[in-house]
Amino acid sequence: MSVQTIQDPSQVFEAIQSGKPTIIHYWDPNFGPESPIAPILQNEAENRQDIDFYIVDSGFIAPPHSKGDLPLTVFYVGGNVADEAPFDPSQVESLLQRI
Repeated sequence: MSVQTIQDPSQVFEAIQSGKPTIIHYWDPNFGPESPIAPILQNEAENRQDIDFYIVDSGFIAPPHSKGDLPLTVFYVGGNVADEAPFDPSQVESLLQRI
């Protein structure tokens, strides 16, 4: 499975409420064309069919539970935040190992 890109706020809500465990990486393209976290997520998505992976590629879509700083990677289960990691590849990898 690949990492899907979200550019519409309604798609974020749909992904979170899908009923499947979901990782969403919130990225602001003002930081660059692609997040350095993207290859980490792509690799994980190829090995984890039990989790959906998304990148929100828009600076105007913030995580619904937090209006904090982007970038941010969040793990949702049952529509709720289960875990999150700030923008740091090692912390994102640690998050992925915990789930």
